Amino acid sequence: MKFRSTVMVAMALCLPIFAQAQSKPKITKSQAEKAALAEVEGGKVLSGEYEHEAGKYIWSFDIKSGNRINEVWVDPNTARVIKVADESMANEKKEKSEDMKSAKITKEEAEKIALKAVPGGKVMEAELEHESGMHIWSLDVKSGKVIKEVWINPQSGKVVKITTESAKDEAHEKD
Repeated sequence: MKFRSTVMVAMALCLPIFAQAQSKPKITKSQAEKAALAEVEGGKVLSGEYEHEAGKYIWSFDIKSGNRINEVWVDPNTARVIKVADESMANEKKEKSEDMKSAKITKEEAEKIALKAVPGGKVMEAELEHESGMHIWSLDVKSGKVIKEVWINPQSGKVVKITTESAKDEAHEKD
């Protein structure tokens, strides 16, 4: 009985370590996007995010093809497509509308905050997204030859994260 209790305590202590390790994808967003696009002929990526969904971490992409939007899930460790589901344009618009209603910070306010965080930059794209288990404003801000992705909390207006990549890499990912 004492052994079983020790094992249970050890498992409880180690579980967060294993969960954290799982939360980092082995494949890049660009690699996952290529796998997702291969599933939807003539598709264009509307959005993509790494998230925890249905009990597991996945790369999730909304891909438009014609009048349809497909949600494509990609395994973050193997780049294998797990799921392709049709999403109606009406449902997609409804979700975006609900996201917008829940945000206290407007798109214009998010852009101003991002430009303060990246002085001298220019906002290339701004979108309210669900990333890493939370709603955020995701803004691509070009400054010189780099593009910085700025995440802003839509409730408080605080900058959550800023990542940098070259404009060349960003252009390549958009292809």
